[in-house]
Amino acid sequence: MKRFIIFLFALLIFVSCSQQSEKSEFTVYTSFYPIQEFTKWIIPEAKVYNLIPQGVDPHHFEPSLKDIQKLYKANMIIYLGNTDIDRWIDKIRDELNQKGVKVVRLQDYISLQKYSSGDEIDPHVWLDPLKVLEIIKVIKDKAQEITQKKDEYEKNFLIYSDKLKKLDTDYRQTLSNCQLKDVIVTHEFLNYLSQKYGFKSHFIVHDPEQELSLKRIKELKDFIKKNSIEYIISEPEGDRIAKALAEETGAKTMKFNTFHQISQQDYFQTMNENLKVLKTALKCK
Repeated sequence: MKRFIIFLFALLIFVSCSQQSEKSEFTVYTSFYPIQEFTKWIIPEAKVYNLIPQGVDPHHFEPSLKDIQKLYKANMIIYLGNTDIDRWIDKIRDELNQKGVKVVRLQDYISLQKYSSGDEIDPHVWLDPLKVLEIIKVIKDKAQEITQKKDEYEKNFLIYSDKLKKLDTDYRQTLSNCQLKDVIVTHEFLNYLSQKYGFKSHFIVHDPEQELSLKRIKELKDFIKKNSIEYIISEPEGDRIAKALAEETGAKTMKFNTFHQISQQDYFQTMNENLKVLKTALKCK
């Protein structure tokens, strides 16, 4: 009997501790991979889950009922806003807030630009280091509102703030003295970078799934020849299109990591590799 009482007492302590641990666990859902990574920088102790599965094109992701149900158990949800990647969260944002979930819509705090045609917002904001700096500041500020680790989050923010500013400086210095001012890319993903660092990107197709028309091939063929362009920059989804144009023009292809899928490299390694690609394509000294 005595042993049973001791066992029961130990069991109650275990259950109590488990409940406290479960309650204290900080759970965050992010709409796609880059935001998941940035959140981990600031809130490393959190369980951060990405809503878009690996290998799924974020532009065409449709959440299941199970995906949506997960959100109601989160402490925080972070998403971009009214983009083709995650605008579906807008529809349930108010209800999530009412349930006590901290919903962070980044578009409400940072400016986003539109694609070259139409009113659709370009989501590729994470390719601009200083935009990422704005994003992690929002994440830090909002996390500080609901936890007690204000100093820790501030410290993490300052560490990555310095790294992002250094990355921005590297881009500015490297791309400030180039022979060319134009690059050819497979689809429209370089708007933020090109605008920030003073070059112009010309996309083959707006969406990677579009077919390359004969008219567009001729336009780009003439443009490549006129401007002495030697390289076509391709993200993984655009490899087929890049090769098709390369065969017509004699240009070479180079891979650019858009960092929207899980990568073996971290953000800074990826962006430094991308800088080498741009340096070569723009013939920078």
